[in-house]
Amino acid sequence: MKSYHALVTEIMRDVQRLRAEAGGSPCPTNCFECCRNTATMAISEVEARDLKVGLEALPPQIRSHIRQKAAQTIKVLKAHGYTAENITPDSGMEAIGVIKGTLEGECPMLIGGVCAVYEHRPVICRVWGYPLHNGNELACCHKTFIGQRQRFQPLNYTRYWRECRNLSRELGATQKTPNCYLVARLLSE
Repeated sequence: MKSYHALVTEIMRDVQRLRAEAGGSPCPTNCFECCRNTATMAISEVEARDLKVGLEALPPQIRSHIRQKAAQTIKVLKAHGYTAENITPDSGMEAIGVIKGTLEGECPMLIGGVCAVYEHRPVICRVWGYPLHNGNELACCHKTFIGQRQRFQPLNYTRYWRECRNLSRELGATQKTPNCYLVARLLSE
């Protein structure tokens, strides 16, 4: 996990650079729009191990609430023929259409507009809102850096993700797990 924590430190340095260049955080403090429709977002094993630390630190009633949210999402997905195994080929993008815009589509760890595991959130959650290079294009939240994305050196999400994938392989994991299934697994271990 040392290598993962070093990567997170590097990411946070890159985010601070962009904040300084932009004159502050691009996201309003009361916005959690990016946490909606992420219940099927794929997460690597190395991120999962750090996420587990955050989940285990929560009070039992919060963990129970998160487990129930994940279970409800899984129930809806199952009713539409999705499982943890068949959802991953497109990183859960097709499946999110089943629950998009509903409570089941939200990240299970979003509680009252706040991330319950903020210090242990996955890499994409650390960088979304800022211009980032995702391999093929410049991506960014549709609410931030409007008309200014090209002015800033983007975060290298492609490299961050590749590093997470490589660290996960070192842990013996080759597949990502959709968020709701991952949370359910972590909270039942």
